[in-house]
Amino acid sequence: MKFLDYFFAARVLLHLPVWSVYLLTRHYLVPSPGSVFQWRDLAVVLCLSLLTAAAYYLNQIYDFETDRINDKLGFLQKDILNKANMWAAFVVCSVVALGVAPFLSAWQMILFAQLFLLGVAYSAPPLRLKDRPLAGLFANAYAFGALIPLAATREISFDSSYLPAWSLAAYFTLAVAGVHILTTLPDREGDRATGKKTVAAVMSGKMAKLLALLFIAASAVVAFRLGYALLMYISIFTVIVLAMSLMYKSAALDLFAAKLPILLLTILAGVFFTGYLVFVVVLLIACRLYFRKRFGIIYPQLA
Repeated sequence: MKFLDYFFAARVLLHLPVWSVYLLTRHYLVPSPGSVFQWRDLAVVLCLSLLTAAAYYLNQIYDFETDRINDKLGFLQKDILNKANMWAAFVVCSVVALGVAPFLSAWQMILFAQLFLLGVAYSAPPLRLKDRPLAGLFANAYAFGALIPLAATREISFDSSYLPAWSLAAYFTLAVAGVHILTTLPDREGDRATGKKTVAAVMSGKMAKLLALLFIAASAVVAFRLGYALLMYISIFTVIVLAMSLMYKSAALDLFAAKLPILLLTILAGVFFTGYLVFVVVLLIACRLYFRKRFGIIYPQLA
């Protein structure tokens, strides 16, 4: 079970936005189906996942008390893994991803280095960006909204031929900012109890939702202006659900609003890449089996 413990402690379902954003960017940037996803893309995605896993391992080390109060999955709290195990996993994932980067391209090396540094700065002192409302929001939006779609490009430039790449980065940055705010709502009381200052912890629930709605609505406008109709619809559906959660106070509705865009992005990526959809279904089944066996809980749940 130890390998499975490390695998699921990387919070693999939280990698879905990384994979989906990467695949959707490849779809929109490369019109020829035969050249959309190649072996090089698989290497990039694996490295992105390793860096994401490293960030989540580190986060669990430094968020031990907050996760206990918020009743998170608790690999450390239940002694399934210890902090030494987490540190080792963090180092291995980081070294492998950063070691592979130079063989991909200088551009990928720059992006991977930024993701690594943000992952460390987000959880570890002295910066601990996760405890700073604006800095934490920016770190998530920039890492998952900008760097991931830019990683899906072979190279980058500021001339007009690369406008689609920058446009997609702008859309996902706004969307991720909104979703990140929504994901902080369920943990608001626990975060306040431990002194964390997320957006939800320093604002009222209503104001946090309004700010999230503003970001997601802005992403819909960007998608409309750039001609990405399907991405626009995803943002619009999310705005509708979020508006409902503002009118009807419901923790389940709040959680659904946070998960809906990730679900829709994953389905859309699966429409364009059938193998990915099969992979996600298998992963969901594996998660259900593992967490029922190891923790006695049903995970994941949509709301």
